Amino acid sequence: MKTISYLFVLVFLTSCLGDIDSYRNNSQSDIKIYIVKEGQVTIHETDVDLNSIQLERNPWVKSSEIEFYDWSSHTFYLNTEKEKGKYSGRHFVVTSGDERLFIGVFFPMYMSSLPQMPSISPEDGLFYPNNVIHFGQLGYQFTGNLEEHEEFKKALISSNLLREGIKVELTRVKKKNQTTIEYTFQVTNIDKENIYVLDPDKMGASRFHYVTNGTWLSKDNTYYFPNQVNHTAFDKVQDSWYFKLHPGEKMIRNVELSNFPTLPTGKVKCSFSFPGSNMKSGEWKKSGGRIWIGDYFVEKELVME
Repeated sequence: MKTISYLFVLVFLTSCLGDIDSYRNNSQSDIKIYIVKEGQVTIHETDVDLNSIQLERNPWVKSSEIEFYDWSSHTFYLNTEKEKGKYSGRHFVVTSGDERLFIGVFFPMYMSSLPQMPSISPEDGLFYPNNVIHFGQLGYQFTGNLEEHEEFKKALISSNLLREGIKVELTRVKKKNQTTIEYTFQVTNIDKENIYVLDPDKMGASRFHYVTNGTWLSKDNTYYFPNQVNHTAFDKVQDSWYFKLHPGEKMIRNVELSNFPTLPTGKVKCSFSFPGSNMKSGEWKKSGGRIWIGDYFVEKELVME
C-alpha cells in the first residue's frame, strides 16, 4: 500500500508541476494595445518620448483577445472584433508586460502623406475585418519599420504568438511585346500551419489585378506603369480562388500585364505588392489552416528578358 501511495503522490506532484509550467507559459502572453490619451501627440509627430505619454487606463486590445501575430504581414489576428473608426487620428502603444514596445497611429486613408510610424487604418471593415489589426498602409510599403524591431519579435516569441506566415519573391520579368510583360512570382509558406493565398491561375489575371496593380518598373529614375490595369471587379473572394499552401510548399505563377506605354530594356528594378484577401470578421479561419491577410511588398532588380 505504501508503494501505491508513494506513486499516487508522485503522479499528483508531477501533474501539479505540469500545471505550474503551463501557467507560466500562458502568463507570458502579456502583449496589449493601449490608446494614448488625447491631446499629447499630433498625427504627424514622430519624435515621441514613449515612456512619458499617458495611456488610457484599460487596454484597447487585451492579451487574451489575441490569437496570434503574422510577421510576414504584420497583422494581429483576434478572437473578437474591435472598433477602429472612432480613434481616427489618435495614437496607440503596444506593450509587453510593463514595457512599452512602440507607438503607432490610426492613420486615415484621406491623408495625402504617408505615416512615419506603424499605422492602423481606422476605416472600419473597409480594408480589413474588424477582428484583424494590420500595421501598415494599403498600397504602400510598410513605413513603421517593424521588420527591425527585435524586442517586439522577442515578446511575440515569448508569448507564443508569433507566426512567420509567407515569403514572396519576384523571380522573373519578360517583355512579351512593346507594351506587355509577363512577371513571375513565388509564394512560400514558411509557417507551421496551412495557409490559403490568392491564386491568379484560379481567379484569373483580371480579378487578381483588381486587388493588386501587379508589377511596376523603374530604371535610371524613370518609372514605368501601365496606363490602365485591365481588371474585373468582384464583391467577394470565392473559396475556389485560393491555393492551399502546406508548410514549406511553394506556389509559382506567371501573370501577364499589359498597357505599358513603353518598356525599358536590360536591368530594371521591379516592384510588386502581393495582395491578401478582404473578408468579413472570422472568415479567415479555414478547415485545416487560415487565409493570409495583408499586403506583402517586394522590390528586386532583374534583367528584362
